[in-house]
Amino acid sequence: MALFGPPNVARLDAKGNIDGLVRATRYKDPEVAEQARRALEGYLDTIIERLQTRNIVQLNTAREALVAVGRPARDRLVFILREGHLHRRQDAAYVLGLMKDPEAVEPLCMAMHNPDPLLRLIVVEALGKIGDPAAIDTLRRAVGDVDPKVAGAARKVLRKMGALPGGK
Repeated sequence: MALFGPPNVARLDAKGNIDGLVRATRYKDPEVAEQARRALEGYLDTIIERLQTRNIVQLNTAREALVAVGRPARDRLVFILREGHLHRRQDAAYVLGLMKDPEAVEPLCMAMHNPDPLLRLIVVEALGKIGDPAAIDTLRRAVGDVDPKVAGAARKVLRKMGALPGGK
């Protein structure tokens, strides 16, 4: 018998131990990791609320949890990206980039119409992490953004994607 066994997902879930469940999603046994991922779905509201913390450890755990949850979290984040307050939209865009889900490209592209330059910058970086060619037109328009940081980030992403005309 091994000294340390697999995480007890049922116990972690019963205690509401989100941090433990996030760690369990990294466990080597895919069945245990999937049980933990499914358990995290039940804490989606709590996890999304954690995005507002100033504690960097809790913030990173919340981001990792949302990435692990996948589609249900993505759908909620897309809603926040469209309807939430500015800082919530920024958080949503950042996490959608971490998810690298091509389904998030269209809502992220729509968010480029927001007047906030920081949100647009985060969106450009998120689109770069996803790397989907469907974002190329939006990124090309972003090269002409009035904010030089947004324009520069768009050039960098397009270069990385091999889609910058003229090799600039």
